[in-house]
Amino acid sequence: MEIPITLIGRSLLFFSLLITLSYHSQADLIGDTCSKTEFPDLCISTLRSNPSSPAADVKGLVRIMFYATAVKATATLNQVNVLLKKTNDVALIEGLENCASEYASALDEIFTANTNVGSDIFAVKGVAADLVTETQDCEDTFTDGPDKRKSPLTVENGVLGDLAELVLDIVDSLG
Repeated sequence: MEIPITLIGRSLLFFSLLITLSYHSQADLIGDTCSKTEFPDLCISTLRSNPSSPAADVKGLVRIMFYATAVKATATLNQVNVLLKKTNDVALIEGLENCASEYASALDEIFTANTNVGSDIFAVKGVAADLVTETQDCEDTFTDGPDKRKSPLTVENGVLGDLAELVLDIVDSLG
């Protein structure tokens, strides 16, 4: 039995329409979720850059954002280690070591919190809030005290703090 071409064409058209609607629905989830955040452009670019986001629900978006914070925290910790190798300035070394400690702690907390997404939202929010504080503590290490100076990590601390704020914002949308 031969299947008419028009039936195959209609089936392909229907299948294409379903895929398109699914994509737009997910794009709307990301857009809708990010529009409720403090940094919608950063939210959208971060989530869309991850190949897992098209299939994610809101909890999945939180996990993706935590992943992005872990990547940024790791890159910043690596930068701290490079800066430590390049300086003999005692005050700078102390500040960088403090930041290294903050970031190492943050990474442990991020991985723990990621496993709690969906089961312990309070703990997840606590970790994200702590991360915001830890980035500010790192920054304050350089700007407070007798050896005040410009932080060499201002940009990194700002981005990581913004990513943590996004985690908080998205978790809030879970209810």
